[in-house]
Amino acid sequence: MQLSRIAAFAFALAAALAAPPAEALSVSFGDSVRYWAGHASGTSDDAKDTIGHPDLQGGEAFFTGSQLTAVRIDYTGPFSLATSGNGSVIPGDLFLDAGADGDWDYVVKAVTGPQAAGTYASLQILDVTGQVNAYLLSGTDNAGHWSGYHVRNQHPYAWAGGGSVIGTASLAIGNLLAGGSQSLLFELGEGIDLGGSFALAFAPSCANDVIFERVSAPVPEPGAALLFGAGLAFVMGAQRRRA
Repeated sequence: MQLSRIAAFAFALAAALAAPPAEALSVSFGDSVRYWAGHASGTSDDAKDTIGHPDLQGGEAFFTGSQLTAVRIDYTGPFSLATSGNGSVIPGDLFLDAGADGDWDYVVKAVTGPQAAGTYASLQILDVTGQVNAYLLSGTDNAGHWSGYHVRNQHPYAWAGGGSVIGTASLAIGNLLAGGSQSLLFELGEGIDLGGSFALAFAPSCANDVIFERVSAPVPEPGAALLFGAGLAFVMGAQRRRA
């Protein structure tokens, strides 16, 4: 009977420890690619990581449990060099690929049309699973409204296809015209579960620099299991000593 009471207590303790409050974790990523796979322009731009400003530095992905809840994009230099007409350099959409299998699954819409920014305070999160890839593309280097400005030719920066709205997000930005080190922070509402590994991608509307990185979701420390194991060993040891 005594052993049964001890075992019951141990299992109750295990249940409590097995469901701790979700721990907030983060994973850093860099800027290791020059252009998104399949979108080389065939010009000298393909050999360049950055063409003018802004210079994207990578960033950090934030998780609560298995949910991706925010993505920070770090950059240096002014974001908007072209400020006349519709040539302003604006932040593009955030693309997410669960499993990093080459097909987009979610898009956080920061762009409402060619060179047209959203409100940034209430962005749509689209489920684009199974949709045919369709993009808004950057212009042509030193042509049209990009005359006098260097851009990565005809590179994706925003989603132009279908999908269903599954939630809302927001984009926290500072002064895009300011120099120095700054960040864009996509906050993804209740979060998105992308599994253990995923790809994320981002580009400004001139695509002068791009992000396309694979991220592995962090694995929480197995603290609950370790505590339970230690506690159970202690309880069983005490019972043997009493016997």
